[in-house]
Amino acid sequence: MNEDILQDWDANRGNWKSCGVLFLYRLAQSIQRQETPLRWLGCPIVLVYVLLVEWGMGIELNLKSRIGPGLHLYHGVGLVIHEAVVIGENCTLRHGTTLGAKNGPEDCPVLGDNVDVGCQSVLMGRIRIGDGAVIGAGSVVLHDVAPGDVVAGNPARSLKKPDDAV
Repeated sequence: MNEDILQDWDANRGNWKSCGVLFLYRLAQSIQRQETPLRWLGCPIVLVYVLLVEWGMGIELNLKSRIGPGLHLYHGVGLVIHEAVVIGENCTLRHGTTLGAKNGPEDCPVLGDNVDVGCQSVLMGRIRIGDGAVIGAGSVVLHDVAPGDVVAGNPARSLKKPDDAV
């Protein structure tokens, strides 16, 4: 947990709001994973997380989701992450983004490492977003995205393949 917090702080350097949100997230998540007696002792911290971050700030980072270290949050307001979502290391999420289930509780996206998701994007269903992919602002992604690919639109379509010259 300590390494994750330090990497989150490094990824959000100078953004105290995101650092605070991710610190509370990692702390509450580690409390939720404890055995029952310790979990009860940590209930006030989890309650602070729910009241301050989820209700107050409108940032729904579900404590059951698996989020790798180095998550970078831009603004964060309106961010919704389903409990079954998996996010790799050093990813960037912007405000108004939804990562959620399409047909059932386990039907959620898996993001690779270094994925950059634009604001107001929606990623739904059992999809895989490859390492280094970029999702444009306002995109609706319902299909897999190749590693290094850039997609945008509704529905999202590829703008640049990984083998294209820059």
